[in-house]
Amino acid sequence: MEESVPVWELRNVTKRFPGVVANDSVSLSLVAGRIHGLLGENGCGKSTLVKVLCGVHQPDSGEILCAGQPVVLSDPIAARRAGIATVFQEFSLVQTLSVAENIYLGRLPGNRWRIDWPAMREGARRVLGRIHVAIDPDAIVGELSTAGQQLVEIAKAIAANASMIILDEPTTALGPDEIAELHRLLLRLRDDGRIILYISHRLDEVVELVDEATILKDGRVVSNAAETPVEISAIVLKMVGRVDEHFPKAANATSDALLDVRSIHTSNRVAGASFTVGRGEVFGLGGVLGSGRTEIARALFGVDVLRQGEIRLRGKSLKLLSSRDAIAAGIALVPENRKSDGLFFNFSGLENISIAGLGRITRGAMLDHARERRLAHGLIRSLRITPTAGTALVGELSGGNQQKIVIARWLFAEAELFVLDEPTQGIDVGAKIAVYQLINELTAAGKGVILISSDYDELLAMSDRIGIVSRGRIVAIRDARSLDKADLVKASADQEELAA
Repeated sequence: MEESVPVWELRNVTKRFPGVVANDSVSLSLVAGRIHGLLGENGCGKSTLVKVLCGVHQPDSGEILCAGQPVVLSDPIAARRAGIATVFQEFSLVQTLSVAENIYLGRLPGNRWRIDWPAMREGARRVLGRIHVAIDPDAIVGELSTAGQQLVEIAKAIAANASMIILDEPTTALGPDEIAELHRLLLRLRDDGRIILYISHRLDEVVELVDEATILKDGRVVSNAAETPVEISAIVLKMVGRVDEHFPKAANATSDALLDVRSIHTSNRVAGASFTVGRGEVFGLGGVLGSGRTEIARALFGVDVLRQGEIRLRGKSLKLLSSRDAIAAGIALVPENRKSDGLFFNFSGLENISIAGLGRITRGAMLDHARERRLAHGLIRSLRITPTAGTALVGELSGGNQQKIVIARWLFAEAELFVLDEPTQGIDVGAKIAVYQLINELTAAGKGVILISSDYDELLAMSDRIGIVSRGRIVAIRDARSLDKADLVKASADQEELAA
């Protein structure tokens, strides 16, 4: 059938880097009017393939075809001219310019002497209207939400008449309502005849959205669009070569109270939150972005000082005036944004592990580097972190390895309470399962875990109890087994409902 003829094709594309074959004879067919998922674990070759398609990398062999004709995408400008637009996790927007200026950046209307500002605004208004996005063309991009900025990126692609739009982890920083809005837009673009190449680790979203999927493993296609059932367990099997229980929850909760939070208030949204966490328990915090989940985590870690209320750990009242006080008390935080808040990119993985527990390796005024290496390498082995983390800068490691290094840091520091804020965000299925197994190991050792997650399936499966957060307080606490996904979705729309 005519509609099945691919507009873009990669045929046997290979891309090598020193010591590694990132893409090994990869073939991919992309058809107009379809949303095509590109899936695989971190390090499988997805990012390299996208960079080949958007002109950042040139293939060492193989060819790229557009409408059946070979093309050379020599650089990103050539790719854009050919009709390929890419929306990366980190946006390519100028924060201080307006929406209209960003949409037409690099091709401003007018002539060499004068920019036609009215034409630019009207053009931006038309483009935004076509995709049903209610954003003022004169709004400053840096003042928009993350979701708003993402929609501006897509509007740029539409204004440039892109026939294919590549989205790399587009929902990482979005809440449920924003994700639903984005997906509605992508479906409209699909129905308008555009190709959407969609890359995401959130498989529940993928199976609801995509029409077909290609799966990569170790740089090769292990399942093409015709072979891939769009179903979570089948995708996991193809990606990781096994079907582990997707959420391997261990029941280690006890009634022995580790943490007691009593009506805490801060100047940053927390307004009377109260809850307890037992030894060996995973206490989940559910709620939409902006409900106060992360702000509660900040209060527990001493980032935001209490104005009122009390935090007791092991029965002892804590005075947390800084993160240093929290660390000394045995509280650990794995932050939502590990890149900006959790890692030192000028340090190796080993140094990132030891940084919060230097007291364990101090002799007088000197650091015992031999002991540091011994303890850190023990954690690297036990957490199955890549051995190169001992010497490589942490920025050179995969997202899954980076996340495990942040957790290893707090094991090194001998923490007792682990606050995990979106711990599996942006990592692949195999790395997610590894994080879940780490949570089980923590609770088996009698540690307490507070889990904050926008992934409802994850929150329900890995928690023992769940507190619903609304306006900075816990409005309901329920046994996780008594809730289902529909309850949490409903609670996101009306968080007071579960308080009844």
